[in-house]
Amino acid sequence: MNKRLNCCNMACPEPVIRVKEALEQIEEGILDVELNSFSSIQNVKRFAKNSGFFIEEKKLEKITIITIVKGYECELEVKNSNSTTTKKSFIGLIVGSIITAILASSCCIAPLLFLLFGVSASSLSFLKPLAPYHSLFSIVALGVIAYLWYHYFSVIRKMIVCEGWICKYYLQYLIIGTILVAILLSYQYWVVYLIGD
Repeated sequence: MNKRLNCCNMACPEPVIRVKEALEQIEEGILDVELNSFSSIQNVKRFAKNSGFFIEEKKLEKITIITIVKGYECELEVKNSNSTTTKKSFIGLIVGSIITAILASSCCIAPLLFLLFGVSASSLSFLKPLAPYHSLFSIVALGVIAYLWYHYFSVIRKMIVCEGWICKYYLQYLIIGTILVAILLSYQYWVVYLIGD
């Protein structure tokens, strides 16, 4: 049984009383409580936790929905795109693909930096041993970017409720990362036209 309870604009302890009454009326089911004040949200969450119910919080634009599960043995499976693990893995993969693309283009970085900024090519001689691995680094960088695009279309885009900066800016960061990787992997073929003879 699913039930929805609107407790917006109610002074404390009215939301908690309403939630308690609603939960007493159902033997088992899910109660979605709409709230829009910080104190009400905290009080309802505290009451539900102390009563031994499973809760899930969803923050929307103007309201927060507290989902309370009563009587079920299992918990709701909610994809949380705002978790610390998701953030760290996304940032790690983007940064990793850019670093790998830099390593893939290491054979040509020295001449380019010398021509553009006057940086001594000899100071970058430590990059020469990486040249044979150009293809491997390129494949890894492209593979990571391909995986992130797959994750966007198969998971992030299909989420009904998608919160936090990871969801809000995932596509923008992914586009920027893809462009950077594309530039780093291909500049050796077109940079000569920009620099000239």
